[in-house]
Amino acid sequence: MALVEQPRPATDAGAPVRTHPFAPPCHASGRERELLLDCLASDRWSSFRAGTAGMDVRQVGTLTSAEAAEQGPLALPFLGGQYVRAFEARFAEHAGVPFAVSANSGTSGLIMALGALRLGPGDEVLVPCMSFHATATAVLFFNSVPVFVEVDPATLCLDPADAEAKITGRTRAILVVHLGGNTADMDAILDLGRRRSLPVIEDCAQALGSGYKGRRAGSMGDLGVFSLNEMKTITAGEGGVVATHDPDLALRARLIRNHGEALTEDDWSDEDLVDLVGMNFRLTELQAAVALAQLETLDERNRQRRENALYLIERLRRHPELIPPRIDEGTEYACYAVKWRYLPGPGMPDRDALAQALGREGIPVVPGYRRLMHQNPLFSRRIAYGRDGCPYTPPYHPGGLRYGTGACPRSEEINGQLLWFLHVNPPNTREDMDDVVRAFDKVLGR
Repeated sequence: MALVEQPRPATDAGAPVRTHPFAPPCHASGRERELLLDCLASDRWSSFRAGTAGMDVRQVGTLTSAEAAEQGPLALPFLGGQYVRAFEARFAEHAGVPFAVSANSGTSGLIMALGALRLGPGDEVLVPCMSFHATATAVLFFNSVPVFVEVDPATLCLDPADAEAKITGRTRAILVVHLGGNTADMDAILDLGRRRSLPVIEDCAQALGSGYKGRRAGSMGDLGVFSLNEMKTITAGEGGVVATHDPDLALRARLIRNHGEALTEDDWSDEDLVDLVGMNFRLTELQAAVALAQLETLDERNRQRRENALYLIERLRRHPELIPPRIDEGTEYACYAVKWRYLPGPGMPDRDALAQALGREGIPVVPGYRRLMHQNPLFSRRIAYGRDGCPYTPPYHPGGLRYGTGACPRSEEINGQLLWFLHVNPPNTREDMDDVVRAFDKVLGR
């Protein structure tokens, strides 16, 4: 059989468009040095203790973040120190919730949120198939199982119609992801949750500061989870936050974060004790000091991200084969990464060839996910805990879960079309975005 030669992009000759790297998202833009040095000088680098010094744990654990921050630096060691509580109070205010519970990562935050909902072995959680794999693997922590849902081709967020079609008698929660800083159709998702009595968790790892019809991402469902990873909108190097309106959920998240099983009383019911195996998911004072300074400049960071992203999208509309995400009316787009679907015409390079050509021009783009979550061997081969199919098979789950290629065909097709550009973050400027435009024009021959 004759081999078909791939069309050669227009970058095989000539100097590259760009020879210097884009600025990374991890950068200081305010009081990071001041607050970090103050924390260092305090000699209190993590003031957490796994106890409440005789105070009632329910009373301490249900203080709002603002109330906790008003206490002295060593007054509430179960809830952390001065900087942890100050950061949580500021974060809660920004997110529009009374409770913000910090963690050592966004993944830990997901585990805390799922545990707060009392998930158990064999319970099913609806999860969009397109996300970072921690969204799904956190579900396994409780021997629960993810049920993967197609994404909307226009927004790349969970498709409410497919989610409803996949509800069974074992479904216990909906975990929605605001991918790329865009927001999912929360009216439809929250309505689905209400109608089917299913709590909603928002994974906002890529959407800190995004909004939907006047409400912040992470404040609309029962719990919202955020990441402070080095690549995120603001960072503490690593870290995460769980946001909620519900004092009981905040208490449970705080107990899971900080060895809470040591604080439970003999008169607590069995239901109170479910999924309260305490962990060490605590954020340090040093990290919280940096995160607090970063949070102070979040709105300005997001303004620059939004301007860079919308400028880039508008300038590249001249290439009809590049389809940007749809930003629905009422969405406040805090862009984490611009994600296009690339639908080439005859004689044009395929997606992977285009990504490689842009890379040679000094423009790093990511050609979608390596594979979607349901295609990972952990799921497709049903190997998690041990070798006997736990938790996907009896006695935890009756089996029959559909994983592997073909389980979400529409999303698999979309993933094969995706191109991401991440460097819309400040301090990158409009002039940097012009380099991206010039590279696309050069590679695509316009």
